[in-house]
Parts: sequence; C-alpha cells; structure tokens
Amino acid sequence: MSVCPVLRRGEGGFVCDYTNRPIDPFSWYCVGNYSECPIFIRYSREARPAPKPEEVPKPLAEVLSIAAERPETEFEKAIKPVIDNVVLKYDDMVKKLDSMWSEYEGNVVNARRQWEVEKMALLRAQDLLNRTIGDYEKMLAELELKREFMPPDAFENTRRDLSERLEALRNLLEEVRSKYNALEEGLSSHFRRVLATSTSAEVISLKLSLSKLEELLKEGKISRETYEKLKSELEGLLK
Repeated sequence: MSVCPVLRRGEGGFVCDYTNRPIDPFSWYCVGNYSECPIFIRYSREARPAPKPEEVPKPLAEVLSIAAERPETEFEKAIKPVIDNVVLKYDDMVKKLDSMWSEYEGNVVNARRQWEVEKMALLRAQDLLNRTIGDYEKMLAELELKREFMPPDAFENTRRDLSERLEALRNLLEEVRSKYNALEEGLSSHFRRVLATSTSAEVISLKLSLSKLEELLKEGKISRETYEKLKSELEGLLK
C-alpha cells in the first residue's frame, strides 16, 4: 500500500501539493489508492510538476506514525467544548436527581411513620361506627317486636327516625373507609417504591410496627379486626 507522492506534512497537518490546501489523507484517496483521486488525475494530466526523482513514496506505517503525533486539529478544538458541555450538563443533572431522590425517600419514610400513628384515629372511628350501627340495628329489631303494642304513628315515626340515623351512619362509615383505603394505597405505593431500593432500616421499622400492633391488641386498644387489617397491610409491604 502506497501514499500519494504529493502529500506532505505541514505545520497544521497534511497538505496536498497540487492544491496547496490542507487535507485529511485518511478520508480521501491519499493512502493506498491515490491514483483514483480526482485531484491527482486532473493535475497529473495537466502536467503539473511531478515529485522530485529522489522523493520516494512514504510507507503507510510512516504516515500513520506521523498522524499519531499530529497536534490537535481545529475540528477537535471545536468539538471538545460541545462534548464537555453535554457531559457537565448531565453530570449535574444526575447529581440533582440523586439529591431529589434522597429527599423524596426521606419524605416518604417520614410520612409512612406518621401515618402508622395517626391512621389509628380513622381505624378507631370505623370501629366506633360499626358498633353504633350495630346498636341501631338492634334498636330497629327490638322496635319491630314492639310494633303491636305501639300506636301506628308512634311506631312509624320512631322507625323512620332510627332508619335515617342508621343510613347516615352507614354513609359516614363508607366515606371513612373509602378515604382511609385511598390514603393507605397511595402511601403504600410510594413506600414500596422506596423500599425496593432502600436499606433494611425501614424493614426493621416495619417489623417493630408489627410488634407494636400485638401490644395494642393485648392491651385492648384495637379490635381483632383492626389488628388483622393492619397486620396484613404491614406484611404486604415486607413481601
């Protein structure tokens, strides 16, 4: 493989002696197939000065060696700031995302801990509503037994009053349950996301929460139904 005899090395890179202009020999015909080069064909036909007799085409290895030692080109000087800008931009973006994730993780864990304490008010409210609804249902059942011994108007008025109160309590219970379940699901989805990438500290905290539930059940502060519900929720997060 040979090198074009009119290719020479200048101060800023390689120069074509025919055109006296800079040229990249590796993207043109200068190395190996210079005889097919349009510039070489044109100028050689016009009988432009040929290489001096003593000049011998340089071996490819020599050209490659020279190319390896060439100074930084204008193209490299132009592209390097672009590369640096992109790298710095996304390096800074990754750092910001890491910081945002760390803050998000802390907020989720703190919200979950507060929720574990404060949701007890909603669960106790549901227990109380359930018991009150049960009481009204018993009152209606007992009223039905007294129907024959009461004036019709008094019976109807009492039954209507009890039924309206019972319906209101049932609606309130459904509303509390719906809001509780929405909050539980929303917070749990965030917590599961954090739990998948976080350390085991949160898992330990959940296990401690399970132990606390057992204590509340033994002390009679929560019902068996509430205990099972909370236990199921916590164990679901640990899976």
